[in-house]
Amino acid sequence: MKPSDMKTNDELLAEQLRGDPEFRAEWERTALARAVAVAVVRYRAERDLSQRDLARLLDIKQPQVARLELGEVNPSMDTLMRLASGLGIEFTIDVRPARTKARNVTKRAQTDDLVGMLKTDDAELLVSAA
Repeated sequence: MKPSDMKTNDELLAEQLRGDPEFRAEWERTALARAVAVAVVRYRAERDLSQRDLARLLDIKQPQVARLELGEVNPSMDTLMRLASGLGIEFTIDVRPARTKARNVTKRAQTDDLVGMLKTDDAELLVSAA
């Protein structure tokens, strides 16, 4: 098979989301977790920090950082507050009915600072981090 014949990651993901209702439900359930994981990994990479270094900054244990970065479990409000205060990251989380326009979110949060977005038939989730 030629590389040009191979499917992209996005194409494979779209197929899985269409064809596997259980996978889609889990993907939707963990959308916030994945977005926060992106923000944490980005912060750590930009500062060339190890997970242990980041854990010290946040006053948590390294395995907790590893779990956050996996993006499999939605963070609690306490965790989001710890990340915001310890790392100086501002999280904007917008949850609204599907097919409605964001009214309280800046254009920058919707574009430049966007770390995660999910649209379902019923609702939309936008997460930005700056």
